[in-house]
Amino acid sequence: MGGSFKIGRAFGIDVKVHWTFLLLVVFFGFLAYQATGSAGRALAVIGLILGLFVCVLLHEYGHSLTAQRLGIEINDITLLPIGGLARMKSLPERPADEVKIALAGPLVNVVLAPVFFAVGHLLGASPFSATGFVSAADSAGQFFSFLGVVNVLLAVFNLIPAFPMDGGRVLRGLLATRMGPVRATDISSAVGQGFALLFFLYGLLGGNLLLVLIAVFIFFGAGGEAEIVRQRELMRGLTVRDVMGTRRRTETVTPWHTFGQVLDSVIHGYQMDFPVVDEDGRLVGMLTRNEIMAAAHSPDRFSEVRQIMRTEFPTISPEADLFAEGQKLLQESGLRAIPVVEDGELVGMLTLEDMSQASLLRDIRKLQQRPAPWGR
Repeated sequence: MGGSFKIGRAFGIDVKVHWTFLLLVVFFGFLAYQATGSAGRALAVIGLILGLFVCVLLHEYGHSLTAQRLGIEINDITLLPIGGLARMKSLPERPADEVKIALAGPLVNVVLAPVFFAVGHLLGASPFSATGFVSAADSAGQFFSFLGVVNVLLAVFNLIPAFPMDGGRVLRGLLATRMGPVRATDISSAVGQGFALLFFLYGLLGGNLLLVLIAVFIFFGAGGEAEIVRQRELMRGLTVRDVMGTRRRTETVTPWHTFGQVLDSVIHGYQMDFPVVDEDGRLVGMLTRNEIMAAAHSPDRFSEVRQIMRTEFPTISPEADLFAEGQKLLQESGLRAIPVVEDGELVGMLTLEDMSQASLLRDIRKLQQRPAPWGR
């Protein structure tokens, strides 16, 4: 996630913090100092905020370690002002797996809550004696008791069926066992966006900015993941070879092509991204529309392709899964076209425009698989 930096790694998973999280820590420390006039109390509140986010981190590790046991890789965990985010490389295929992963996070908080309550009790505090961050900093007992309350709230709030929160994922997993992933996601997304609107109004009327931000995250997160699921089902069973532009249809350039020749190909052709091959036909570079546009603004500096082409770029196999590998590589690279290579040779190009053909290709296949009318 942009704006995040790594602070550690455990169980093979990078832990990152978004820079806005630091603003949250400073903000609450300032409020505590303003309310009490004590630097020590302000530091205690900052410690409490950090303790809260340790609980959030453990919550996300609950999701992540469960996903790893089910064979799903985790990119990283990022801490944000509104909570944590564990990024999985792929969505669970089985509804039961999604339910297990979703419940693992709140279960961590259910385990942590009585532990913190017990420590707080041993230190002389009652479970609900602390009513806010400042009062929770009064003593070590109240500090731990407040973390116990926080874990109860984390477990309960995350189990609200507001997709893509944990409760919403449990709802989708249960629905998917009866009606399939797309319909289940559509329903869960609608429910999640309904909750998001309620949270937004409640936060707006009550002056709770954090709840407003959570509502915005839920609303757009629900819609975004619903689209991802539709695309996954649309591309299921398709490979890069099914939609890519073949070598015969892909125009290439050499490192010694002039910029004028490339510009002529752009103006009179249909490509704006070109594989660069040498005299033996080997792929040696990639010339994207970004380099072409940069060269167009400085025509005196760049005269040949070899001066502006990329020498480091991703490639993909024609047998790669269209959704899990093709779409993912296009998104992560930020490119609009990727060379397709087989046995070291260029065999075509995969573009964003090719991805849009997936729906048409599936419709054609369905028609081909449909039995012919009787009597014909």
